[in-house]
Amino acid sequence: MNNKVQSAGDKKPMTNKEKLHSAIKKFEGGEPLWLQVLVLTFFLVLCAGGGAVCGIITAKEFGDDSPWYTNLTKPSWNPPSSLFGPVWSVLYILMAIAAYFVWRSTGFCRQPLPLIVFFTQLAFNFAWTFIFGLAHELLGAFIEIVLLWLLIVLTMILFYRVKWWIPILLLPYLAWVTFASCLNYALYDLNPDNGEGYSQRD
Repeated sequence: MNNKVQSAGDKKPMTNKEKLHSAIKKFEGGEPLWLQVLVLTFFLVLCAGGGAVCGIITAKEFGDDSPWYTNLTKPSWNPPSSLFGPVWSVLYILMAIAAYFVWRSTGFCRQPLPLIVFFTQLAFNFAWTFIFGLAHELLGAFIEIVLLWLLIVLTMILFYRVKWWIPILLLPYLAWVTFASCLNYALYDLNPDNGEGYSQRD
């Protein structure tokens, strides 16, 4: 007994480096800190960066700089154009954080389905910008955004199965896409010609 007590007492205290290493190992999955930072950066660049690229490409097709969009007949509850950029920036960041926490639990290969569906809905998200903004297809954009809404719900279900609280990060995204779907349909209903007759109305 005395030998055991003595052995326990002889145990050297952990150095700061060892404490840091132990803390890192306590992260779920045991991934090193540099890898976690790298993956989080990947998701942020993919979501926010991808959204920014789509916004730059279609900048002249949205907002006050677009003759087509400006001359669309809009519902009274259409938000100001200046609101869309900040809202989407926040939503893309929340998406990236949610995907990162899923990766922490599933990796890219151990349980790939949640992130596969996530990447699919993100592709639909980016595609809507081009269908609505560049192609000026209001009906096509509405059909696409409905499919996007369904994919977001499926993503949230799969994320819930990984960790119950992760889908909470996507609730603002789902709410905004729900609103955007209603707005998209209203624009189609008020502009059955896709707004292409704006030159005659000027």
